[in-house]
Amino acid sequence: MRLPVVIQYGPLQLTLPTGFDSWAQVLTDWRVSRAFDAVPLPRSFLAEPDLAAPFVAAMSRAICVRQLGPPPLELRIMRERVVEPAFDRVCGRTYVELRGAMEAAQRRHFSAHLAECPRDSSRREFTLPAAVCNMQAEFFAYRRRNAGAIEREQRAVTRAYWKTHPRHGIVDDFFDDAPSDSVPARMARVDPMWWWRAFFTRLQAKSKRHHAADGRFLDALPSLRARARKTTLAAQIAEWSDTAAVEWGWCGVDHYRRLADYAVEKAHDMVAWFDQRAPGFRTTVETRHTLDARLAHFLAEHDPHERLLAAERASLGEHWRN
Repeated sequence: MRLPVVIQYGPLQLTLPTGFDSWAQVLTDWRVSRAFDAVPLPRSFLAEPDLAAPFVAAMSRAICVRQLGPPPLELRIMRERVVEPAFDRVCGRTYVELRGAMEAAQRRHFSAHLAECPRDSSRREFTLPAAVCNMQAEFFAYRRRNAGAIEREQRAVTRAYWKTHPRHGIVDDFFDDAPSDSVPARMARVDPMWWWRAFFTRLQAKSKRHHAADGRFLDALPSLRARARKTTLAAQIAEWSDTAAVEWGWCGVDHYRRLADYAVEKAHDMVAWFDQRAPGFRTTVETRHTLDARLAHFLAEHDPHERLLAAERASLGEHWRN
């Protein structure tokens, strides 16, 4: 009788190469470097090709910050707007009446206190009546008991928002809100006519489904495995993925073992890529800082906006300088 084939999976204790802070950086670096290599070297880099290393690293950081940053203000406002209506609906009429009575009692007490103690008076401390304290305790007990339902309402709003404002991939306006002195903004102005557009198009193609949270998941995987005792690893991954989907608009991972295997291969590629183009950038902090400073200075020198502002400042009178 022929025995079934048993698939042997490698260990999932991934080790980051020297010079990388997270697997999110490795996976994003890999995509940026592939887009960079797919187009000819930009004219501005011909004299200093080793600046490719800090450029790729800076672009990767900008992508990770955008995809893993805090939720937009618009989403935070939307989440807060549903809180009170949800409490009213979930807790019912008794809760609404209790809140109205508590707020009315608080207003009466504060008004009486201010009437007795003028604002310039040194007497500031006061004690709420027991009836008001009891209403407050009952009010917040309602909210604690129903916090789970409110969180589900907020998660539903968040998921709906991410469906219409996806964070995976790189859309045309991805870097539009980047600071004016950032590497993406300056490089787009230094080589705007041909190189930046070609590079950006390649970067979009390489990053259609990419989300930096893939790497954050690999960062968290060892701790998820360590906690998988009372519950299964699948349950731990599902819980982590659900939280990441709400925080970052992440779509989840199809097969985490395959993602881990790919990440190891890409890490080997990136080690060779950085070591070939800028020896020491990956392994030596001083070299990395030096190249980062050179790139910033180089782009500032070639930035047409900087030259225009410098000319305007030189033409202004002495009053402007003061």
